[in-house]
Amino acid sequence: MKQATLQPPKPVRVAFLFVSMPVGGAEDFLLSASKYLPPGIEARFVCLRNLGVLGEEAKLVGLPIDVVPVFPTKRMNPFGMLRLARWFRENGIDVIHAQSYHDQLFGVIAAKLAGIRSIVHQQKTFLELTGRKGFFMRHIYRWADHVIALSEETRRDLIAAFGLDPKEVSVVPNAIDPAVFRPIQDRIAFRTSLGLDPKEFLVGSVASLHPTKNHQATIGAMALLVKRGTELPKFMLFGEGQDRPVLEKGIREHQLEGHLILAGRKRPVAPWLQSLDLFVLASHWEGQPLALLQALDCRIPILASRIEGNTALLSEEHPGLFEPTDHVTYAGLLERAVRDEDFRQSLLEFQEKLPRPSLPKLSLQLAELYWRLAAKASASASA
Repeated sequence: MKQATLQPPKPVRVAFLFVSMPVGGAEDFLLSASKYLPPGIEARFVCLRNLGVLGEEAKLVGLPIDVVPVFPTKRMNPFGMLRLARWFRENGIDVIHAQSYHDQLFGVIAAKLAGIRSIVHQQKTFLELTGRKGFFMRHIYRWADHVIALSEETRRDLIAAFGLDPKEVSVVPNAIDPAVFRPIQDRIAFRTSLGLDPKEFLVGSVASLHPTKNHQATIGAMALLVKRGTELPKFMLFGEGQDRPVLEKGIREHQLEGHLILAGRKRPVAPWLQSLDLFVLASHWEGQPLALLQALDCRIPILASRIEGNTALLSEEHPGLFEPTDHVTYAGLLERAVRDEDFRQSLLEFQEKLPRPSLPKLSLQLAELYWRLAAKASASASA
């Protein structure tokens, strides 16, 4: 993205749109990035249905967050789009930035009606689009003033799928707040403060309890270790979701109670992650997982499934990778990482060499984009 040459004379007001703000990567990224936006950018967080967990947290700490309830259900609501456009005008919004399908659908159309600029931010690739959603997405991405992709590969796919102007499609990878996720010196003290055994080997994963996150593989790998007579580590899954009953059943059937713990959603999650001896992410699919970035910056050795989103961060050569459905290899790596300190150290040494995106730099990149689009709108209005 080219650096903005002129900063607009007045602050640029950017509305980050969400249907709601549950615990998720997109929400975490923009909340963190907003802290590093330079003077001249005024960020507002706007929920179109309700606040959600992160929205409630943001409100409690005084972040500028609004509920504009124009999208109460999943049905199309043209009057809601009109009300949202009016809200944009009344609040002096210059640019909207939307992350997911429904807030993009409402946001881009409402931005057009309000005469302001729009950005859509996409984590997935779309080479085949069918049905109603495909029809709307094709138009939304063409109507948007700029598209942000997580990676260069996704950028190319989006340009091909939607016929976009390459000059208006940029790459902004995920990043995490370095002030929050960092190595700790005294893990024993951290664990004691959280009520954890300071001497126990602790493995953990931060991911919703959803089929995509592949927690069944963790049950399968742990069950294999039981059959081998291997002493099990304590494994804590931090997250909530629809798979809880299924996972609870699997834990009971394989007699993993007390070893595989569904610890629930932890906020803030940083102290729990910093207390781990080993981090695991076994997902079937990931865009660009913030949890891996968090573990990397906390200097925790990692085991992860060999999928595109994970290898984009860890590389194909990372020594802790396994196929998502290969429970045997997963179990072997888990056993080795628990028993072999040298193996854990080799994981850390490999991870220390990996490039990691800088959230302050990415926030400046976003600011330059907001300035450019706002200046472009001002030039068009005065022409």
